[in-house]
Amino acid sequence: MTTADVKSKKRKRTRKSKSKEFHDSDDEKVDKVDKVDTTSPNDNLESDEKDDYEKGRDEKDEAEEGVNNTLKPKRKRKRKRKKKNVEETDASAFEKDEKLNSIEHTIYVEGIPFDCTEEDVKDFFISNGCPDILEMRMSRWQDTGRLRGFGHVVFDEVSSAKKAISDLNGKNLGKRYLNIQAPKQPRKSYGDAVTPREQPEGCSVCFVKNLPYDATEDDIHEAFQICGRIIEGGVRVARNFSTRQSKGFGYVEFKNPEGALSAVQRSAKSGGLRVLGRPVFVDYDEGRMRGSFKTQDGRLWSKEHKK
Repeated sequence: MTTADVKSKKRKRTRKSKSKEFHDSDDEKVDKVDKVDTTSPNDNLESDEKDDYEKGRDEKDEAEEGVNNTLKPKRKRKRKRKKKNVEETDASAFEKDEKLNSIEHTIYVEGIPFDCTEEDVKDFFISNGCPDILEMRMSRWQDTGRLRGFGHVVFDEVSSAKKAISDLNGKNLGKRYLNIQAPKQPRKSYGDAVTPREQPEGCSVCFVKNLPYDATEDDIHEAFQICGRIIEGGVRVARNFSTRQSKGFGYVEFKNPEGALSAVQRSAKSGGLRVLGRPVFVDYDEGRMRGSFKTQDGRLWSKEHKK
């Protein structure tokens, strides 16, 4: 073997060892790269804070749910009690209204001394065994406010109303004897259908009430002329002596009794007769006209319209 061959063999060995070392070092680097943690310190901190935040939020939600669970039943109970109280109040108010509008619970009293007060009338019934008074409807004078001597009393029990009529009728209050009796049936509203009474023989004058206060004789004449011919000056409105303001009632005189019959029958039907859009009550009038009756201008009617 020559020297050149030995040198070439040595070169080949050194090349093989170097290539082997190079491959080993690359494998180690790859392993190290795989083993290195890719997460940064900041990422670890954020994940910890996130876990703590979610944990705190869960605890807060659980606490709120616990509070809601403890409060909900109480709220329901309160609402039920409140609803029950409202229903009881409505029922009692409805029952009271029915009694106030009931004839069985009401009595009519007249003969009350004019110098008495409502308290005196109330004490009279209480002292005589009828203490359950719901309401007192005493008629009063407009100028002085004093009692006019009559009115209605409503009791809570029907037995008290019956006792007042049977036992207290004729007893004295002050210097007068009381007349206590059952009230009359309330009349129907104006405009409702009613049964008219029989016409008196030869009656041609009608009594009209529930008139508008601003209705004139011409307005009434226009509303009633459909029933028949009205005599000259046949419409008379009752007015206040000093102010000449209408009192809300008056009279209509027809030339023939048929006109009065037609007016009463028309007013008895549903809708009835209307003056300025207001339904009026019409009935036969059998009394004589007062000589002091005046017209809208304040003149005596008898002088203005001589028969």
